[in-house]
Amino acid sequence: MKTIRALRRERGWTQFELALRVGVQPQTVYLWERGRRMPLVPQLRRLGRVFDLCSDEIDLGPLAERDAAVRDAAVRLPAEPPLATAAEPGD
Repeated sequence: MKTIRALRRERGWTQFELALRVGVQPQTVYLWERGRRMPLVPQLRRLGRVFDLCSDEIDLGPLAERDAAVRDAAVRLPAEPPLATAAEPGD
């Protein structure tokens, strides 16, 4: 897998050119490449089309790994017990 930055550079595109192709601001591409923001699902799909790859073939870096680890940990957490309700008058 290759990063967005590596894929962009292979094609000789600037961040501005990639932003135009994907339909985002150049600042957004900058943040993706620095690992400070992750593409939203529609943006990831457009990146896949632009690079002629499946979106899961794009390495999103440590931010994606961290988010996946958080999701995995949340799945393993036990369910919270239901909150106790106040007794109704007359109970």
